[in-house]
Amino acid sequence: MGLRGRKNLTDYRCFFVTTTCNNWKHLFINDKYYDLICSSLKFVCEKYDANLLGYVIMPNHIHLIIYFKNETKLSDLMRDFKKFTSVQIRKMLEEDGYLEILESLRENIKDKNQIFKVWNDRFDDVVIYNEEILKIKLQYLHQNPVRKEIVVNSEDYKYSSAKFYLSDTIHKTMLVHYKEYF
Repeated sequence: MGLRGRKNLTDYRCFFVTTTCNNWKHLFINDKYYDLICSSLKFVCEKYDANLLGYVIMPNHIHLIIYFKNETKLSDLMRDFKKFTSVQIRKMLEEDGYLEILESLRENIKDKNQIFKVWNDRFDDVVIYNEEILKIKLQYLHQNPVRKEIVVNSEDYKYSSAKFYLSDTIHKTMLVHYKEYF
């Protein structure tokens, strides 16, 4: 897949990444869908020696801040994440009886080898090369559920790193504080 005029991503370590569900469909219906996304993120970050510095999982898209400790393999990480979660989400929708949503994922498929399309083909990424940009992106992703009027306070949204950063409580998490790198 081409870089669409971007610089070589392997020159950088930290990225703000956004990926969306096909046609912005709300596919993360309940906690088990969100838990799948979280466990899959944890797995691919471990596989590609990356740390998750921030995230928000919205009903139809996700924002991530990912830091690669060694070799940057953002495209590989996202490919594996989207491929695995696509299959699992399709299975979960089928098991849970969301056949109408499942059928809508068959529409407009260009690739004849693909039956369902859970994610949009590409993901967006922005290189984070200093703490100022990181804080701006972290604020943006934490405010997403507030802007969408899902919660009043960002730290009240369950599927976000906001509480991690706003709480004095140390708790077990898949996150690494950005201060370790910036």
